[in-house]
Amino acid sequence: MGTTFETIYDRALITIQDYHLDKVAQEDYKAFTDYLQGILVFSVPYFDKCKQSLAYSITEDEASFNSTLTEKEINILAEFMVINWFNGKVQDVVQFESKIHNREFKTLSEAQNFKAKILHLDELREKCRQDITEYSLSKENFAKIFNITLN
Repeated sequence: MGTTFETIYDRALITIQDYHLDKVAQEDYKAFTDYLQGILVFSVPYFDKCKQSLAYSITEDEASFNSTLTEKEINILAEFMVINWFNGKVQDVVQFESKIHNREFKTLSEAQNFKAKILHLDELREKCRQDITEYSLSKENFAKIFNITLN
């Protein structure tokens, strides 16, 4: 058995702070894990430079990758989960509706909030790209690519 999906969820949830998600976890843990599973399955194709197979199996009891992933691979998949979760938050139409009725404040605060979210999403993507580059150029992967032994 390889790395469980729960391992990736745990890593991603270090960064994700979402009271709606916390509430779902408390009320219906199965719905919570199904939601996270959807985000992870959606995230897997983004890590196309992974040196190991990211094939996985999902049963009623457990979801896991067929391979045992390295810590770096787990981190990168967790980062993709965070990006995809946050992207959903940025695109959430409800986020555009302000509860404050003052028109000027509403317009400015929504625009500033949206711009800050987009900038943060770009920063998350850039960090993930950097981590993938470092992963691809790591000593272990370099040795595998050229079939040599490095000390």
